[in-house]
Amino acid sequence: MDLTPEVSSLLDQASASFGLSRAETLRRIVRGSLDVGPALSAENTKVVAALASQVRMVGRNLSQLLHAIHGGRAVLLESALPVFEVLDQRIRELDAELTAMTVAHGLKLRRAAHLPELRS
Repeated sequence: MDLTPEVSSLLDQASASFGLSRAETLRRIVRGSLDVGPALSAENTKVVAALASQVRMVGRNLSQLLHAIHGGRAVLLESALPVFEVLDQRIRELDAELTAMTVAHGLKLRRAAHLPELRS
């Protein structure tokens, strides 16, 4: 890919800002601008990895709960309701955090690329 010195400098600035290589920055800009993947900074990528770990833990807990229910070893649903409510709230918080990250970066990239903003 041929870049003018000015565009090459901008790419270097974006790469430094995101904490990524030039190649990875380009991949994420393209994917983010076409809405085929999030365009995240290196810091946000670490946050997403940590959040994904939390989601996996929740999934394991739900799996264990379902096995207990099927095995007749679970408490009554009414007794477990407070746990489900906390779990539901945490999932909503994770979703909001991930959405805020991806939307914020996607909008910045779309504006920088002079692309129209998407309507939801």
